[in-house]
Amino acid sequence: MKTWTNAIVDRLDAAYRVRFDKDESLIFLNDAYQNLLILELKAQLDDNEQLTQFIAYFMEVRDLFIGELVDRYPSNYHNIEAKIAVLHQMNDQVLSISK
Repeated sequence: MKTWTNAIVDRLDAAYRVRFDKDESLIFLNDAYQNLLILELKAQLDDNEQLTQFIAYFMEVRDLFIGELVDRYPSNYHNIEAKIAVLHQMNDQVLSISK
């Protein structure tokens, strides 16, 4: 699980770094989502509440990010940056439990 949650957060960070290039950012967000799908397959047998919360929060951040990318006048990138920081903290909690 550690590999997949780290990959998700890394892809989200990469998408944020290139946020002014919509197409490239969407590619990174899609990669993060693909990693999430693999994580969900691997974690089906694991009943980890914090992993479930991590997945739900990632989807919320991803949807907000996509909304800003396709908006003609994006204005909430600071909000997305703050949510990514929260996702980093959640990732650390998931990793500390899954060891």
